[in-house]
Amino acid sequence: MSPKKQERLFAVEYSKELLKIAEGDLFTAIAIQNNAKARLENAFYMVQQCIEKALKAVLVSKKVPVPLVHDLGVLLAKLPNELNPPFGYELSDLNQYASIRRYEIGQFTLDNEELKLVIEKGQEILDWCKANSTF
Repeated sequence: MSPKKQERLFAVEYSKELLKIAEGDLFTAIAIQNNAKARLENAFYMVQQCIEKALKAVLVSKKVPVPLVHDLGVLLAKLPNELNPPFGYELSDLNQYASIRRYEIGQFTLDNEELKLVIEKGQEILDWCKANSTF
């Protein structure tokens, strides 16, 4: 038997806080990108965290119980049908940075150009989430 996924209903006002935290995560990714000694995997992780929190902010603002998971696909599936964020389920590709990729070195080649694109994607999702959150 698989464990039941937990969900929690938050006060609508919490969506503002989540969006501020998501924005901070994106700024952290940018700071890591600009530090030659930092692990790029950590920047990708921070973009994944930005998107996760931003999507959760939309759910909170729409009074939808939030799954207590880090899986972007699960969060996307909980969005109301009329909401279709940019990149859709392609965002689930970033899940690997919230888990196994944080604990590996050198298994995959990452570069700043790829990170730049992911940060741009994170910004686009954050902007979309801000526009689709109601306070």
